[in-house]
Amino acid sequence: MPKSLGAIRPAIGGAEALSLSEQIAGQLAESIVQGEYEPGDRVHEVAVSERFQVSRGPVREALRILEKEGLVSIQPRRGAIVTKLTVSEVEDVFEIRATLLGLAGRRAAQQGDKALVAELRAQLEQLRGLLELEDSEDVTDTYLAEVQDLNLKLCARTGSDRLAEIIFSLLHQTMRYSRLGLSTGERRAQSVRNWARLIDSIEKGDAEAAEKATQTLVNRSKAMAVRLLREEDGQGAKG
Repeated sequence: MPKSLGAIRPAIGGAEALSLSEQIAGQLAESIVQGEYEPGDRVHEVAVSERFQVSRGPVREALRILEKEGLVSIQPRRGAIVTKLTVSEVEDVFEIRATLLGLAGRRAAQQGDKALVAELRAQLEQLRGLLELEDSEDVTDTYLAEVQDLNLKLCARTGSDRLAEIIFSLLHQTMRYSRLGLSTGERRAQSVRNWARLIDSIEKGDAEAAEKATQTLVNRSKAMAVRLLREEDGQGAKG
């Protein structure tokens, strides 16, 4: 089984328990990222209520959370519809995320947090271990979950709850496209090298290099995702 992608938005301080609606939102977000719901699909309140054995109230709130995160659009008479970003919208969100995550990398290097470096290095070894496994969707999902954890660790140490909140939102808006961007063993190996450079920069206190390395991480995922999306659009046009 792949490692779970986890909650839609973990508590910044790490101590607050997630509400029922947030837990449901997290599970639905994972279903969307893994392709159980395709762009344009309707997320039926009744079906979700039955799946989680809860009333429709928490489900409605969960769908509102997903709407704020950009994963669904709640439309009159249709309900919650899984969003589909255009290629230009995907590029835009990734570019914004790259800029803000670059700031997080810069701040991490400036703060010289040795405990953070140790945590990042430990998780980097988890990523390296995944490179040894045979390529599969489970490996991709587990790798993506590990990368998400790395992103969250980095963001939570920025010293700014506001910056972390914005980055978390962008992370979830781009997650299903990041999955495309990390869908090959070659891209995951490249990602590991990029994370290693970033962690080295943070450890050395090189803020400029850390910012650049962080932006490179995001931009390379963006490039792969955009390429695959354009190929899909081309196939759709031919069909």
